[in-house]
Amino acid sequence: MKSSFISSSAIQDAMRLTIRQTQKQLITSSLEATTGVYADIGASLGSGAAKSVNFTSEISRIAALKGSNSVVSGRLEASQLGLDSMKKAGDALVSKLTALQGSQDKTSITVAMQSAGDALSQLMDTGNTMLNGEYLFSGINTDVQPLKDQSATVTANITAALGTYAASLSKTVGELTGPEMETFITGTVEPMFSEASWTDPTTGWSSASNQNMTSRISNSEVVTSSTNANSEGMRYFALASITVSALAGQGLSADALGKVTSKAIGYAAQATTGIVTQASQLGLSQERVEKANDALDAQSNIIQNKLVDLQGVDTSEASTLVNTLQTQLETAYTIVSKIQQLSLVNYL
Repeated sequence: MKSSFISSSAIQDAMRLTIRQTQKQLITSSLEATTGVYADIGASLGSGAAKSVNFTSEISRIAALKGSNSVVSGRLEASQLGLDSMKKAGDALVSKLTALQGSQDKTSITVAMQSAGDALSQLMDTGNTMLNGEYLFSGINTDVQPLKDQSATVTANITAALGTYAASLSKTVGELTGPEMETFITGTVEPMFSEASWTDPTTGWSSASNQNMTSRISNSEVVTSSTNANSEGMRYFALASITVSALAGQGLSADALGKVTSKAIGYAAQATTGIVTQASQLGLSQERVEKANDALDAQSNIIQNKLVDLQGVDTSEASTLVNTLQTQLETAYTIVSKIQQLSLVNYL
């Protein structure tokens, strides 16, 4: 009869290998139970890993578009608030000028001129609004302050031109009639606020670009995402304010002052109409951004579901496997410990 033996060292080596393998599998299973997806996508999906990469890339692209759209929405909302502020200032100016009509009361004139100055200040402040380091009303020139207050220079020019105009009629300024004042405003004051004068590089009010910003909000949609201070609404806003502040205090006759007031009211009405048009255009862009975001969310959800179907694991099964592996690991540790305690000394 031939005897054989089993080496306790060989058993320990085998158990150590089992422990290492179990530990590695335990880490993988724990990760899958926690995340709900395969720990190693390539090994688990094989050729299907390429599809997984494509799905993940598409989800990231949609997330980037949503992030960009968030910036666009913020810019549009801030621009809308600015335009609304201008409109309210224009409406307030019209209200004050309407109260002045037919009156030469010095207090009323002073109030009207003060209101015109306040309205112009509102235009300047709001027109130069910044968001995230960019000017909202500069068109594509977002790093350039759009408006520069030229009221002092323009008022001086209007006052000088008024004196010259009255002298050409052999009259004083106080003797000018309503029709004569209307001719002066239409022929001299109004051209000072034409687009060419408004944007003149040297003497103009605006450094904004006529070209507005555009933003891609989806694969196939690009929207206008800003407006600019060269619009008719803002130019007429300044014209209405300057018409009052430059001419109302010149000692005009009641007829001429009434014409100044009526012309300023008309300009202010044109200004608010133009500002409302700008706001409406931005509102259309806001609506398109909202719809684009809804569509992107729907696309993302569909792709995400496909990705879960492709990468997903049964978390309950993974958790059960984790518990099983932990039990096996504890058992292996126990066996190794017992083997290490074996010694011939105990049997001698």
